[in-house]
Amino acid sequence: MSPIESAAVDAAINRARTRQAVHLAPEPSVHTAPDEQTGLARLLRHRLGLANHPAVISGHSDERHMLLPGGIHYPAVALLLSHQGWSLRFLATYNDRRRLVFDVVDTCPYCHEPVPTEEIGRAEDLGDYLLRSRDALGGSPRFRLSPAHAVGCRARGD
Repeated sequence: MSPIESAAVDAAINRARTRQAVHLAPEPSVHTAPDEQTGLARLLRHRLGLANHPAVISGHSDERHMLLPGGIHYPAVALLLSHQGWSLRFLATYNDRRRLVFDVVDTCPYCHEPVPTEEIGRAEDLGDYLLRSRDALGGSPRFRLSPAHAVGCRARGD
């Protein structure tokens, strides 16, 4: 297990034992960053509690997914979190409540395409996802709507 995975799993176990999540400081502003990808990388780093961690987070526009639900003009941002040969992909979009969310991008169990799979708001959520242990793991609301699914994929109801 990578150090990031271990820290996330430890955070999830601690939350399960204490029924309290780690307190996070106020979120950094995406708008004060030099560009969108840098701002989103800062925000993901903050939410995962990686402020002092040497992990690299890089980003690029994801032309298959839109930034806003039902949007047609602005692409979502794909982020890659990597450290010492380990990596995890995320998709940054806004949800229906206009909150910026990050979804883990993983393989669809039906069509085997990379799609937004689980919404991750903090390190504890990532730990739960990695452990596949939380009863509330319900998947990302963007999972079924993702245009990245193969044509005819059962996940989309095709």
